[in-house]
Amino acid sequence: MTNTKSNLFKPGAAFLLLLPVLVTLSACFQSGHRTERPDRDEMMAMCPMTVLGTQVYPADTANGEALTFTTTASDQVAELRMRVHGMANMHNQHHGGMGGGHRMGGMMKSPPSRAWVEDVENGARISMTPNDSADLQKLQSAVRMHAAHLQQHGCRMGND
Repeated sequence: MTNTKSNLFKPGAAFLLLLPVLVTLSACFQSGHRTERPDRDEMMAMCPMTVLGTQVYPADTANGEALTFTTTASDQVAELRMRVHGMANMHNQHHGGMGGGHRMGGMMKSPPSRAWVEDVENGARISMTPNDSADLQKLQSAVRMHAAHLQQHGCRMGND
């Protein structure tokens, strides 16, 4: 039997690099469950980095990694928080189980982990902890790589 969850997001290594962050964004787009992959325009519309004035900052934590998203646009804080909360919800749906942690296209896919969000001044922080404590460094490395990509390129995938 084919594992349909693992086949939903195979378009390329750049997408897999951002999988923990980008895959999760579809929760913001629609309250119901989506069975198909969001298209590129939908993904960009859900991306926290497209909120005016947004920056992302990674930080190692004792048990995982955190990404803090903040915006300089005070009227955009609620939108940013909504998108970050959606990321955590979808992350937990797609990365809370077993699997992951293997390399695809030369880029690390995050190991299975769980995420939660806390609102912070001018934004929100998503924190992630690996399901297996032995995966702590893998998770921290993968999330830092995602943060660097987000900061430099936003949610663009591949050769956009």
